[in-house]
Formats: sequence, structure tokens, C-alpha cells
Amino acid sequence: MPMPAPSRHILLASACLAGGLLAGPAFAQHTTVYGVIDGFAGSIRTESPGAPAVSRTVVDSGGMQTSFVGVAGAEDLGGGLKAVFQLEAFLRNDTGAAGRFDGDAFWARSAAVGFEGGFGRTTFGRNTAPYFVSLLEFNPLADSFVFGPMIAHTFRGTLAGDTGMSNSIRLQTAGRGPWRSDLLWSAGEERGTQPDRKRGRAFDGVIHYGSGPFAASLAYRSIDLSGTLAPGDGREQKAWLLGASYDLKAAKLFAQYQDIADSGAGPATEVDVRTWQLGASVPLGPGKLLASWANSKIEDADPLSSEKRDGWALGYDHLLSKRTDLYAMLYRDALKSPAGPTERVIAVGMRHRF
Repeated sequence: MPMPAPSRHILLASACLAGGLLAGPAFAQHTTVYGVIDGFAGSIRTESPGAPAVSRTVVDSGGMQTSFVGVAGAEDLGGGLKAVFQLEAFLRNDTGAAGRFDGDAFWARSAAVGFEGGFGRTTFGRNTAPYFVSLLEFNPLADSFVFGPMIAHTFRGTLAGDTGMSNSIRLQTAGRGPWRSDLLWSAGEERGTQPDRKRGRAFDGVIHYGSGPFAASLAYRSIDLSGTLAPGDGREQKAWLLGASYDLKAAKLFAQYQDIADSGAGPATEVDVRTWQLGASVPLGPGKLLASWANSKIEDADPLSSEKRDGWALGYDHLLSKRTDLYAMLYRDALKSPAGPTERVIAVGMRHRF
């Protein structure tokens, strides 16, 4: 009977072990494999004015958190300095496909190498955006793209750019007391000729404060969108995000305010979206009751487009262990004034971290 081919994990573990042995005692190397597998089943109902409602029964991935697998490592260079790397790939465990969608880069979550020391951590490549980290830290649904109202109003709304930035440099400071900062600069597409040579160039940064039960952050993103509507249009987007949380033990409260503004392409294309988010995480039995509400006011030159967007989510996250949880969620999102599409999601799922 033929022996089965070794799995990728076995090969990777063997390679990591060999690398560690070859590195020698002076420069110890440590590599880990980790990730999240999240799957859910439920119903998604969409209603649009003047059209019949559409309901779908789904078995999908990434309910509470987008599934991914990662490899990270560090080598001690001596003198308190380390060489570090991180590779993270999204996946759709409902079909086994790579990426969040067809055409997504394989290492879209992170692909970076750099240094870590007393100053903090500096990495080069495709880095997780600090603005995204601040967004998920101060709402109870964190980075849920299926049930999170604040994520929907931001990354499924008007914010340009992704949760990660390519061609970037990221500096995470070690912190001074309760303060720390997280800064990123991206070269974007960096075209060699005009017009729109700086398309995609971005700055992304966060100042974070945390002391006892209180935490807060101020995040900022600017991104050059020139040429996305017409050559030489000079379009630019700037976004501000203020977030805070307070842990009362009996409940953890969250609040966020965000302003996203497009400019430069002419009055007809200028958009300003202001969003509030309020939420809570309440310990209940072996899990947490989660609730979040987000409201956006949309200002643009189109009198027929919606001026308001409301979204809310309510659910329970049941912890089976530190690594595994079951969840049940109800989510609704609607465009209003005038009425636009409405989406409702009812789902149950499971998440496992490894």
C-alpha cells in the first residue's frame, strides 16, 4: 500500500525545524503557523424599492471574522534586535477557494518583512492598515464583514483603500506609558509619468491611548484617487475616525465617530459621509451578548441618492473554549431618504482559532 504524500503543514513544519537547527544557538529562529476558520449557515434577504424581495439560504465563510491562515517568524539578531516576517492569506472555507473573492491576491491579508526592537516594529511590504485596526478595536463586532454595522458603513461603504496597504512601510511604536502610535505610508501605484503619477499613494495612522478600563484612538487616512473618474481629475479622499471604549465589567461600551470626504474631482462627485456607532458587549453565561448600531448621514450632489443609512446587529457569542466559539446573529442594514436597498441576515456559525 503506497504511503500518502506529506501534507503542506508537515513540510512547512519540517522546513521550519531545519531552519531553526541551521540557525544555531547565537541566532535562534522561531516560526509559527496560525489562523482562523469561520463558517456559518443562514438566510440573507434583500429588498429594493419597486422590486420583489429576494431571499437566499447560504452556507458561507467568515461570519464573525474573515477566515485566514498565517505564517510568522522572528530571528534574534542580538542587541535586542529581531528580524521579523509575516505572511497571511485569506480563504473561503465554504468552497476551499483562496482569497476573499476571485482575483484577490493570495497573501492579501499581510506579506511583510522588517525589524523589531526597543523602538517598536517596522515592516515593509503589504501591511495591515492601522485605520482598519482602530475601526475593529472600538466596536463589539470587531472585523465582521457580514454582521458588523460599522464595517459595513465603512469598507462596504465609501472608504477607499483596503484593510491592508500594498507597497507600504508600517511603524508601530513601542509606546510611552498609556500612549502608542501606528503609522503607515504607501507608495501606491507610483506611476512613472503624469497624469496621476501618485495614484493610490496613501497615509494611514493612529494615535492610541489606554489606561485602566478606558481606551481611545484617533485614526486618519488620506489616499490619492486621481484618475479614477477621469485622467487628471485630482480626486482625493480623507477620513477621520475617533473611537473609545469603557469596560464596566458588567458591560463593555463602545462609541465611534467617522467622517469620510471625497474632493477634487468637481462638485458633482464630492461626497461627505458622517457616521456614528454605539455598541456594547455584555458577559452572559459562558459567552457575550453583542449589540451594535451605526447611522450614517450622506451628503452629495445627487438629489436622488439616499441621505441616510441605518444598520444594527444583535447576537450571542458562546465560548466553548479560548479558541472555539459558536454564535447566533441578526443583522439589518437599510438606505433611507429616499428609500434604498435593505439587507437582513439571520445566521448561526462557528469560529475556531489555531
